[in-house]
Amino acid sequence: MDKSGKWQNIPGMIDKKLTGIKLILHIGIHKTGTTSIQNFLYNKREILASDYHILYPRTGVSAGCGHPIYPWSIRGIKPPSGEDVDIKHLFQSLLNEAMLYKPECVLLSSEEFDGLRKPDILKLKGVIDYFGLKLEKIICYIRRQDLAIDSFYREVVKNPRSRYKDTFKKYTIKNWVIDVLDYYSMLSQWKKAFPEAEIILRIYDRKLFPDGNVILDFLSVLGIEMPEAREYKIEANPSLSHLSTLVMRRINKEYGLSREDHVKVVNYLFQLDKKEGSPIKTFFTLQERIEFLERFRESNEKLFREYFGTENQFVLSPEEIEFYKEQDKIPKEVIEKAVKERYRKVFEFMKANGILAKEKLFPRVSINYLPTDLDFFRIDVVNANLLNGRLIISGLALPKADVENLKLTIRDAEGMKEVQWGLPSPFFGEQRKDNPIAKNARFRVGNVIVGDGPLEVFVNGKKTAEINITK
Repeated sequence: MDKSGKWQNIPGMIDKKLTGIKLILHIGIHKTGTTSIQNFLYNKREILASDYHILYPRTGVSAGCGHPIYPWSIRGIKPPSGEDVDIKHLFQSLLNEAMLYKPECVLLSSEEFDGLRKPDILKLKGVIDYFGLKLEKIICYIRRQDLAIDSFYREVVKNPRSRYKDTFKKYTIKNWVIDVLDYYSMLSQWKKAFPEAEIILRIYDRKLFPDGNVILDFLSVLGIEMPEAREYKIEANPSLSHLSTLVMRRINKEYGLSREDHVKVVNYLFQLDKKEGSPIKTFFTLQERIEFLERFRESNEKLFREYFGTENQFVLSPEEIEFYKEQDKIPKEVIEKAVKERYRKVFEFMKANGILAKEKLFPRVSINYLPTDLDFFRIDVVNANLLNGRLIISGLALPKADVENLKLTIRDAEGMKEVQWGLPSPFFGEQRKDNPIAKNARFRVGNVIVGDGPLEVFVNGKKTAEINITK
């Protein structure tokens, strides 16, 4: 691209263009049925090409059936394969594929497009213009922001690529999330870059779709009818319940599961959701939900006025307000108990299926040392027994030279346990020749079980340290 924003001729490329071919972009947003739409389009791409002259290309498809490699290459993000993808060469491959099918229209679909910002969109425009494509339509599904971010959060916790560990509250203040949810500002950037393109905005609500089917709704936007879409599976990327999401967040935080084991745990949680359900239906309190929607009120008012000719429809209904009031009445202790019980079931599932035994569980440790009469005290080893998931803790405890013996104990989830002290520590003995006890100052205890609180270490009955384990 030169300074004017136009692409120069690219060495080694065929000097052919896609002049006359229309381009349709489906830009998301995330969690609005995109996976279902993409699965259908990809599996029916030959019919789309032969009967409707629409190319849903293989070029740019990643692990699923969408085209995330196009927006990723614009932003410099590597696909899961780890390869560097040049956007110009990607479009060259698209050109080669289009030459085989000779379509009237090329359709690209990826919710990753919703993450493009003004410089990215202008870069995409430069490539589109260079290859002679005409961006005819930009299709975008949106949902009310409180519902959208709730769904986003459940996805990033569930997804083995992201494995989000932080709380919902922390997630709601991430700038990129807020940028995506400011639909009016996001679409204004696309509109400014492609003023000739028709922006088609759809509200993601099954009550508004033919037969409640988002695929049928999407096909209606394209102006085509495919009866087989009525029988197509819609729940291509379901979400965990709120309760299971809280449990999965804890699993993400405490264990470094392999991708395969992560998926096994998620599937087990889906089984528990189906069998037991979830008493928790929200991460927001009612007041937090109201305040979150208020952040987008002015933007939403412009959005509905300009694109739908109505007042802002992204507001809570009286029925929803009553429902969330009832959710607010659930005691915190009830929620904590439900999370603890489901976590216990998942933990037993992981043990029964060998997940804990084969995972390398390296605990994350923080130690709070308390005042002591010892000459020296440090914990330097916290290991997990990979066979049973229990801990081995070791360190150095050096009393003053005139003290002959120490009694060390540790309190874990099972109660008080004796700690073996007086083990050889030759290297420490060399360092502390002033104290003859230093050469046998090591202590060790195994079979330690982590509970909800910290592990507590006592020397001669006095608490000396607290060990916080997050596994």
